[in-house]
Amino acid sequence: MKVYYKKEIRNQSLLLLILLLTVLSFSSGCKKFLEPAPKDVVLESNFPKSYWDAEFLLRGTYQALQPLVEYQFILGEMRGDWVTPGSGANDDILQLANEKVTGDNKYTEWQPYYDLINRANYLISIINKVPLDSTYFSTTTRAQYVGEARFLRCWGYFQLVENFGSVPFVWSAIDDISKVDTLYNIPPSSEDLILDSIEVDLNRAYSETDSRIYVPNSFDAGLRESYTTDQLRVRKQSVCALQAEVYLWRNKYNDALNACKNYNLIQGLPGGMNASWMNVFSNIPDVYAQEPLIRVEFSFSARETNSLMMLTSNDPASGGKYMVAPSMVAMKAYDPSYPNSISKSNLDNELYRGFGYSFAGSAPYYNRLNSDPVIWKFIGLGAVAPDTVNVSPTVRAPYQSDFSFYLYRCADVSLLWAEAANRTGDKATAISQINGVRGRVGMPNATVATTSEDSISVNSSTEKIEDYILRERGLELGFEGKRWFDLMRFSRHRGTPTSPDINYLVSHVIQRVSDDEKAGVTSILSDTKNWYLPYNNKEVQLNPSLKNN
Repeated sequence: MKVYYKKEIRNQSLLLLILLLTVLSFSSGCKKFLEPAPKDVVLESNFPKSYWDAEFLLRGTYQALQPLVEYQFILGEMRGDWVTPGSGANDDILQLANEKVTGDNKYTEWQPYYDLINRANYLISIINKVPLDSTYFSTTTRAQYVGEARFLRCWGYFQLVENFGSVPFVWSAIDDISKVDTLYNIPPSSEDLILDSIEVDLNRAYSETDSRIYVPNSFDAGLRESYTTDQLRVRKQSVCALQAEVYLWRNKYNDALNACKNYNLIQGLPGGMNASWMNVFSNIPDVYAQEPLIRVEFSFSARETNSLMMLTSNDPASGGKYMVAPSMVAMKAYDPSYPNSISKSNLDNELYRGFGYSFAGSAPYYNRLNSDPVIWKFIGLGAVAPDTVNVSPTVRAPYQSDFSFYLYRCADVSLLWAEAANRTGDKATAISQINGVRGRVGMPNATVATTSEDSISVNSSTEKIEDYILRERGLELGFEGKRWFDLMRFSRHRGTPTSPDINYLVSHVIQRVSDDEKAGVTSILSDTKNWYLPYNNKEVQLNPSLKNN
């Protein structure tokens, strides 16, 4: 486990935080790349001295989210039922798809998570050194920064728990470099201990953060509201979303419901999108500024790109390696008549979330139904019309994958709310939240039966409504790094966190594997220990306290 601490940062003259970071210009909503020069090195004895140093620390913490986008996408999708390996899938991808992950797999490396956590730990430990300033750095502003850092380290640890179960737990910076050797002897802490700490920390983060983000004025002294920055930094809304997900992971339904109610006091669900739903993923116009609660931004002009185009595109000229493709399970959920045709009726067909929106056909035209399908959310800048033959839609420029990846958005919270309400017996609220998500994309209410899905009502069983919620999460949040964790969480609902319903998860996963693979995948996933990743072999060698099963 590669971990950075205060003394290490002091000895490296803050190279970690200063020389290697791309600066996010939160005040203007755009980003500039920092070309570091030797004079930019600052000794810790002289740092931080002002508001601007504090802001720099915060930007550096957020910057650690960028490398985690690929992890979130791959680990949140590849083991579930909504994607399948593409023709260019490498061994790491195939291991995850086949549920046979080894300790040599790239995605078992947890250093990027601990990098985020330790940057947050460092900010929290040093922020009190920044002098208060009534113009830029009041006690309220300082609390906001600490609350954001708390959220980020909680999110990082929650991802580790979802993927590994028990992991080494370091909640604060270590001052004494002489203790570095002991870092490799930290035993994994239990899931419950880590989640208990997360719950406490998120409660503090909720009290510290605001529902809006304020940044320095461009020309005048003081701070101003920034709608763009709202999407890039943690607010109360984001904290509520993570709280709800953590509570649901632990089957704490009433607590999750309260987190969603707190969220609703601040922000609701934007409606009336229909065909404009695709804009949430392409250019995010101001009219939809409320949909992303927090997103990880990339900018090609600032030499910041992600790997999503490379992973999902089947166009080599765009840098696509076609490693991950939508599964037939997902595509038929969106469009039951696929791949033969696309229905024009929204009674059963996802007119605004299906073909041409969440997924499409092959390059260069993407409108061919019976072709190698691609995940379109990360490639396209507009919808694909399946009946417009051989007309190339607007796609992202080759190698310019700067799609903004969402950690949470409004529809996500609505469906978490439905999940919690359903489990507390408030089925009317659950159905209302589902209908809010469906209605804004032109789909009929959940109480209306379609040819592929039965309707639900307040008289339906808890399990039937939950099945509907899971399906709706797939349709709305498909390919956004949620699916595998949804399957795990819902299986825990059907049983307990320590004894989940194995058949529920297995029955979904085996739908996307071949008949020859079903027995093997079923056997592997019948042991819930295999729902978690093994520790990386390099980490096991460094830390004798880590033991793989």
